[in-house]
Amino acid sequence: MSSELETLDQLLGGDLSLAAVRTVYPDAEAFLRGIVGLLATGDVLLYSNEGLELPDWQWRELFRDQSILDRLPTLNLKITKQGISRIA
Repeated sequence: MSSELETLDQLLGGDLSLAAVRTVYPDAEAFLRGIVGLLATGDVLLYSNEGLELPDWQWRELFRDQSILDRLPTLNLKITKQGISRIA
């Protein structure tokens, strides 16, 4: 199973921090590429520990400059209905 599908599978049990999701990927490059793909296709949502969803422009910037790696414990992923349908 790909890391992306493993991420979706784990999210079926509930939201996870990016720090926890990072462990599913073999390296930082694969993590960045995989999570951007899941976000871009609408399979997951990225939100802060305060519950605020990050808009597309904001998460794209964080991934583009790789500053997302410094914020892993402060951000979470939630699976969407579309993401559920990909693995159900």
